[in-house]
Amino acid sequence: MTQLEDLKNEWVEKQGMLTGAPAQDPESLKKIIRRRTGKHLAASMRYFWAYFVFQIIVYALLSHVIIVHWRNPFILSLSIAGIILYLPFMVFLMRNFKKIASTKFSTEQDPSVSIYNYVFQQYTFLRNFYRFKKLYELFLVPVSAAIGVILSFTIFVPGSVKEHPVAAAITFVLTLISCMWAIRSENKTSFRIPIRQLQQILDEYRVDSEQ
Repeated sequence: MTQLEDLKNEWVEKQGMLTGAPAQDPESLKKIIRRRTGKHLAASMRYFWAYFVFQIIVYALLSHVIIVHWRNPFILSLSIAGIILYLPFMVFLMRNFKKIASTKFSTEQDPSVSIYNYVFQQYTFLRNFYRFKKLYELFLVPVSAAIGVILSFTIFVPGSVKEHPVAAAITFVLTLISCMWAIRSENKTSFRIPIRQLQQILDEYRVDSEQ
């Protein structure tokens, strides 16, 4: 049974329980679809809040480094670069998830069109952010890992990276591997699966409307 058929059966069952017979109540179907799409998007919204907290921690740590080592131009420059590095990603993240959270059904369209457009907008916002995320992380992850390793060795390791290039390189590689593994798992749970589920609803809706 497809997701759209599940939605319809739930709609008909609910109307039958309320009135004794199925009724064509678009508002009830909208509520069901909103709840189902919200369920699909829940993992993505959890990612948003987790990443938002992560950003606060990163900014707090780098701000602390700036305050403590503001007399060191090298450390100061790397810390500022680290803050700037995350800003475009954070701005794009907040804009898209704000759109997802504020998307509503249109009251000026036919109910079936309004429902389809609602799901399509959620799908489009999530897919666009995921595409941006994959591209930006190709740059973000290695650069931020390098900044983190260099800062850590400069602050905590006597001789810094210059005297410990092998250890720094190993730390950098291990950081990259762990980050890529975590991101791959995160992308599957928070983006690929929800996007595929929303796409399935849209495809089934198109097929159903053509019949």
